[in-house]
Amino acid sequence: MEHLAAIDISYYKYRSSTMQLWIFLSCLGLSKNKNAQRGPIDGSLTERIIKTIVILIVILSSLHLKAQENQSKTLISNITIISANTDSIKTQVGYVSIKGEKIVSIGDKKPEGIGNYIELDGTGKYLIPGLIDSHVHLANTAGLNGPLKKKYPELVELYYNQLPKSYLYFGFTTLIDVNNYWPERINKILKVEIRPDIYTCGEQVTVMDDFNMEMEGYSQGQRYASNFLNDNYNANSILPDSIQASEHTPQKIVAKIREQQGICAKLVYEDEASGLAVSWEKPTASILRDLILEAQRFNMPLVLHAPSLEGHKIGLETGVQIFAHGMWNWSDDPNQFNNPDIGDEHKRVLLEIAEKQIPYQLTFRTITGEKDLVTMDFLEDKNLEHVFPKQMLDLLNTEEGQWGKRKIFGRTAFLEKTNPPFYKALKADFTDDQKMWEHVFKIYKHRLSTVARFLGENDANLILGTDSPAMNMYTNPPGYNGILEMRHWADTGIPLGKIFRAATFNNAQAFHLEHLYGCVEKGSIANLLILNSNPLKTVEAYNDIEKIILRGRVIDRKHFSAVKN
Repeated sequence: MEHLAAIDISYYKYRSSTMQLWIFLSCLGLSKNKNAQRGPIDGSLTERIIKTIVILIVILSSLHLKAQENQSKTLISNITIISANTDSIKTQVGYVSIKGEKIVSIGDKKPEGIGNYIELDGTGKYLIPGLIDSHVHLANTAGLNGPLKKKYPELVELYYNQLPKSYLYFGFTTLIDVNNYWPERINKILKVEIRPDIYTCGEQVTVMDDFNMEMEGYSQGQRYASNFLNDNYNANSILPDSIQASEHTPQKIVAKIREQQGICAKLVYEDEASGLAVSWEKPTASILRDLILEAQRFNMPLVLHAPSLEGHKIGLETGVQIFAHGMWNWSDDPNQFNNPDIGDEHKRVLLEIAEKQIPYQLTFRTITGEKDLVTMDFLEDKNLEHVFPKQMLDLLNTEEGQWGKRKIFGRTAFLEKTNPPFYKALKADFTDDQKMWEHVFKIYKHRLSTVARFLGENDANLILGTDSPAMNMYTNPPGYNGILEMRHWADTGIPLGKIFRAATFNNAQAFHLEHLYGCVEKGSIANLLILNSNPLKTVEAYNDIEKIILRGRVIDRKHFSAVKN
């Protein structure tokens, strides 16, 4: 899988032309051919051909050098540069020069001998690194579930044609897909010339009979046929003789992720605090340690889906490098569901995470996206016109398009059947599902806000991830979901400087990509945004983009809008 977005097209055209030349010359008799048995080619003809070869190679080489010289060169002048590093956020008014796909200089004076650079006047504007969303699911289709995908294949293609543009329209130039379960689709996105840079964690790691297998309803045969991690520390995990345990070790799992070009690994930990009666196996601390140790050999962080207190504890115990999802599940006691006060143990665990500077994704939109499905006013947001093709918006505004809301309401009967005490605690004060679920999501958002505020106050290492689109929800619109996530952070009281760091440098550093992204520095990839507003003054600056610079290419924002496309 190709990670990096830009390719020197001129070089490949040069190689292609050279190859075509040699094929042509072979046809003239400079290699084995059907005329070889007739004797050597006439000397004068051979001399002329050789001279022609030399001349053509010189011409092609000079064309390649000329193409390299004519790489895009841009000088951005008199602009306010905002960039974070390990220690601080630096702001300066100055000049940034870009050659090809890299930043080549930054300073408070115009560089000398700048030559034939295209100059952009940045007076009154702001230059920041391109945004990074470190928790996406590109193979999920926001707004379309399985049946709708089959019924409307043309909408699926419209959606994916727009997908890279939607992320770029809202300033996200780098994405990390934490579960590449459909490589064919992501590989297809990677072939698009203008798109964000994309990295993945490879296929999500599962242990036998875990939460994912249970929720997906996998048959026993499907479970054994999958690329699972054998949790040999779990007494309940007994494999039949037909399964070779040696093929399901941490070493084999990590090797597979590396084959998939993964830069990280991800695993799910869910427990009773989710409100579901646990009918699945949870990964043991020992197998988590083994997996982390193996991944560390290749500088691959382990991302743990752990939205509960218990999940956070096991993450700390085993040395997990990234926490995916804020702690919105506080207790497995249904009588404590409506308790708005965070416990001392929760604070202790969160404080330890903050002190150890473990990267932490809050992912408000996983929960608030579901709330938006229930309340039904989300489709009135005009920003969606830039994300979804009109045909998709038309479908989403129909009863058929509201399958997500019906799915949430379907959880009522599921809870009543599988966990009656929890169901009774939720339903006690409500006569209909609408009000009950609105209350549930209000509680979850309160918990997330409490956790976010506590972590912010204790200088935690927050990183921006959106879980887009969770459950294929249209309320997790690609790209725009990141703007909504940052608004939640700001509403919670997280300082704008922390939001800026989370969406840029902190994200790059958490996934060991800080040498490429996350700051405006000499040698960094020129994925940049020119904003009309200061993001250190207002969170709305992130939706006030004038131009996107993608690996040195300067593009007006409007070109990425679904309205235009």
